[in-house]
Amino acid sequence: HLPWTCAPGSVTLAWRAQLEPGTAYYWNDIPIPPELVRAGKLFGRASLTAVLRPLVSPFGGANYFASRLETSLMYPTGPEKWPSLLGSMKESTLPENDARDELRKWQPIRRHCRDFTKGSGLGFSGAHLRLYARVYMRDLYQFGWTHHSQAGPQEVAFVLTLSSADGEKSIYDSTARALGNFVESAVLNQDIEVSNEI
Repeated sequence: HLPWTCAPGSVTLAWRAQLEPGTAYYWNDIPIPPELVRAGKLFGRASLTAVLRPLVSPFGGANYFASRLETSLMYPTGPEKWPSLLGSMKESTLPENDARDELRKWQPIRRHCRDFTKGSGLGFSGAHLRLYARVYMRDLYQFGWTHHSQAGPQEVAFVLTLSSADGEKSIYDSTARALGNFVESAVLNQDIEVSNEI
């Protein structure tokens, strides 16, 4: 597929955000397309990729980053209950060495995928998904800072793909309709000159 088209049976949302370190970022109104629901349960596949432009220090090595990203796509299961559909959210709760080994905690790319077509799907209650993201900092002394807010906004690019279990092509249109004016469709306009001279 061309990089600006969605695979049949899927819809991809891509956006950038400036995140202040230490502040929780939420996008609360990502519609659940009807093609992602079967028998009243979430049924399909999803992937979330988030890429942080990490803060680097001249004192650190080539693979040392002073900022990291934690992100998750959540689904509603009841009033104020939002379990994670994508992303473990364990980077901040596991012991540091385990988080580094198992989750690559300080890498600037987060990639979460899930196939929830096994069994009968996932029970949910609501019409929207929610994306959570937060940037964390470390070793502020290298920059002469005393608080993470001194780092300023950190740029993050997000790519979220939702895929229907049966490859239903209508998932793209139904999601675009549900988002309405909140999205800008990727349309390429290119002037092409054709010459009839032989």
